[in-house]
Amino acid sequence: MVEVRSACPLNCPDSCAFWAEPTEQGLKVRGDKENRITRGFICEKGRALANQASSPERLYFPLLREGQTFKRIRWDEAYARFAQEIRQTLAEVGPWGILHHYDYGHNGVLRALDRRFFQALGGVTEPRGSMCWGAGYRAQELDFGGVYSSSWTDLPHAKTIVLWGKDPAVTHPHLMPFLLEAKAKGARLIAINPLKVKSAKFVDEYLQVRPGTDGALALGLAHILLSEGWLDLPFVRERVLGLEDYAQRVKAYPPERTADITGVAPAALRALARTLGHEKPVSILLGYGLQRYTNGGNTVRAIDALAAVSGNVGRSGAGVHYAHQYHRGRFNSLLLPTEGLHPRSFPHAQIAENILRADPPVQLAVVTRSNPLVQQPDSYLWREAWQSMRFKVVLDWVMTETARQADLILPIASVFEDEDIIATSWSPLIQYAQKVMDPPGEAKPEWEIFTECAKRLGLDSHFPYSGREWLEYAIEPLAAEGTTLERLQEGPVWAPYIPEVAWADGQFLTPSGKIELSSALAAKELGDGVADYVPLQSESELSVFPYLLLTPHLGKALHSQFQEDEGFKAFLHPQTAAKHYLWQGDRVLVETAWGKLTAVVQVSEAIYPEAVMIPEGNTEQGLGVNRLIPGRLSDLGESTAYYDVRCALRKPGMVGGK
Repeated sequence: MVEVRSACPLNCPDSCAFWAEPTEQGLKVRGDKENRITRGFICEKGRALANQASSPERLYFPLLREGQTFKRIRWDEAYARFAQEIRQTLAEVGPWGILHHYDYGHNGVLRALDRRFFQALGGVTEPRGSMCWGAGYRAQELDFGGVYSSSWTDLPHAKTIVLWGKDPAVTHPHLMPFLLEAKAKGARLIAINPLKVKSAKFVDEYLQVRPGTDGALALGLAHILLSEGWLDLPFVRERVLGLEDYAQRVKAYPPERTADITGVAPAALRALARTLGHEKPVSILLGYGLQRYTNGGNTVRAIDALAAVSGNVGRSGAGVHYAHQYHRGRFNSLLLPTEGLHPRSFPHAQIAENILRADPPVQLAVVTRSNPLVQQPDSYLWREAWQSMRFKVVLDWVMTETARQADLILPIASVFEDEDIIATSWSPLIQYAQKVMDPPGEAKPEWEIFTECAKRLGLDSHFPYSGREWLEYAIEPLAAEGTTLERLQEGPVWAPYIPEVAWADGQFLTPSGKIELSSALAAKELGDGVADYVPLQSESELSVFPYLLLTPHLGKALHSQFQEDEGFKAFLHPQTAAKHYLWQGDRVLVETAWGKLTAVVQVSEAIYPEAVMIPEGNTEQGLGVNRLIPGRLSDLGESTAYYDVRCALRKPGMVGGK
């Protein structure tokens, strides 16, 4: 048995590098110190990934539904049935009758071949927008012309670091050494969050903001910057467009009104504004929860603008860190040219309702890299849509809830059982995940499954390569600079096109070439051009559902992956618990207009008094917390507004709140 380099394919910011080796006790992994970002240690999710690769939870053989159970079938039978269902759907309603549901639960260059397969059918029904980060992503495209972040290695040059809605101690542990290094060099760390998160233990200041009001907070801080003359005028004159319109917007957010909206006291607002204006350079690290509201895009735009007017963009130690798209267009795409393709798409947040009224109807669903019956909002409607389709196929490596309710399950190889290239939207590194061991049972790599299916449908001309050949084709544009598979075997490569500091050249990719605080394009995408910075609720809604429901994920798991606990925990502030006569360990009924569930009470002063927190990912009888959440869209990016729902509390079996 030989130890080889691998890499984590999970969709999280860290992108760990592994040394991996199969042993008699299971797969052994350790951190690869050649990764300059993760520096040789592995987070809980990475270890869980390795443990699951050799666990009895794996799917070993193709399974076909037979009544309420599954029977094992041969691969030739599985391929034949899959091809038969595709042919029948194409004949009866055309390619739009096929739904391909995918997301990014498993990254890697070869994973795009699932989309290539369905493109080869002419364009099927597929999701668009985002389940996770689309609002903030589109916001930064409007503001800067692209989504680019400085490297974590630049953070020690900051004088102030703001963790805005971000809890790296839990969700981004490899960032912590860089933050602590910056702090040791004198940087001031500030956390802004509705929850007193674990990272708050490491910061110099913590501001608890009312959920969903981060955009108003940013405008209130900008009001002080402008009124006090603390903005960076030379930077604004040279590199910012739309200051006049922006100034009119922030005028409506004086400290007293901002304090009423956000719950942050005027004195704290003024102190933070002074820090942003005078203790530079300032790096603002955004979490993804703050943009999971209907006003999420405007929230990120307000924070981007705050960084711009204070001159904290394009400098070492400064910037708004969200994600990056540096890798975009640098690899050869594995997708087909879009000319001649006519797919039908529905926004992620509203797939279920669109399936139920689709014309032509969706008859066949194929799910890859995702678990929609747990992770999509409006779970009850999703089940109705799921049952409305004639046949469902799931490709996965463990029995997810979506697989459990499928008709055909195709077992796939893990990242340790095939080779792939990992290049994510957070890391500047390109990593080669080498094959460590053979897949268990009869599991196969996804590229092989789609290649075999393509042959049976007469589409084999679209799949001319082996897995290795696809990888060599993908990185062909980088080979001239020395980034080959052979080089990647020696360790992670810092992509040569990624700078240490984002926007250092001042060349923004907007139509004006400047940071655009306002623009005709943004106004068009926002409808009437009026920005909402505060979640809007009617008085009648507040009287019935007084609490805002927050559903973050915890550090040990990634969404529904690696979740082990059955049932739910509801975290309440002591004031909230006392109001409803609830104590630690009690059971409480949490209800929204879309559903209800029973959870075990956890009393914590870390929770905002007006909020109820139920971590996502766990299930009970196959249903997760998303049964409580409607399929609402954000203002930008067609993102899913998971956090914009209000709830009520009561003891099971009791009427009212007492």
